Amino acid sequence: MFENNVTDERLYWRPNPELLAGWSDVWAKKFEIFCHPGLNFTAINNKQNISGRKMKLHKLDWLEWITILLCGWFLLYPTPYKVLFTIILLLPVIGLILHDNSKPSITSLISITTNKDGETAYDVVSFIALPAYILILRMFLDYEIESYFDLLIEGLILLIAFLIIIGFFYRDIEKENSHKALIYFVILGNIAIYSIGAVYGINCVYDNSKPKVYQVPVVDKSIYSGRHKSYYLYVEPWSNKSDNDKIDVSKNKYDRTMIGDTVKVDSRVGLLKIPWHNIE
Repeated sequence: MFENNVTDERLYWRPNPELLAGWSDVWAKKFEIFCHPGLNFTAINNKQNISGRKMKLHKLDWLEWITILLCGWFLLYPTPYKVLFTIILLLPVIGLILHDNSKPSITSLISITTNKDGETAYDVVSFIALPAYILILRMFLDYEIESYFDLLIEGLILLIAFLIIIGFFYRDIEKENSHKALIYFVILGNIAIYSIGAVYGINCVYDNSKPKVYQVPVVDKSIYSGRHKSYYLYVEPWSNKSDNDKIDVSKNKYDRTMIGDTVKVDSRVGLLKIPWHNIE
């Protein structure tokens, strides 16, 4: 898995090239740097040429590694939950504002690499991409909201706010850049995912409202057998805002509950007035 290398009389471990086969160039380099901190990730990326111009990336390696560490922690062991959520929520804002240029180009937020087969990969900086995917995944695992329409509306508002921040701190992509459309698309997509996850979390994590308890009958049950098994109870609607009456429960709760049984649903208002719920 690893090869032993000696440079400047120092012993370090370098990943075997076979291990990195199939990885994107950016993540392969990050893994290699993790094994050998002496390498400079920013310098490696700055060698890329886009439309004949050298792309200057963010020089925030420390923030990228903090992001990777905290996001992994929050995904695998989310404790202390609210503290980790708050820090990860702020990472993209901090990353967008901190830069070593008066007004860098939007291209500094993305790394474009082309492999030997001519395939192009687009990697958004970690302090945007990782919080986006980890937040939305963690929220879907931990909370169930009752109105996805309201979630999308609030997420759109946050997305617009982020675009305003980017427009204020960053200059537009050069017209001659052949990747211009795809760069906009990839960055917009990542920020949109972050906005949904952030709104989802702000609404539920910071909600201290008193739950309203509903007694609802179970009308059906199902098991989803994917990579990991999921257990669902189908219940009758308890409010006119409940879009989803399929509730994710533990295996123990699933086994103990029969069709026709009554369960208690705790419904909360939500900090952003997007109702969410859980079964007692």
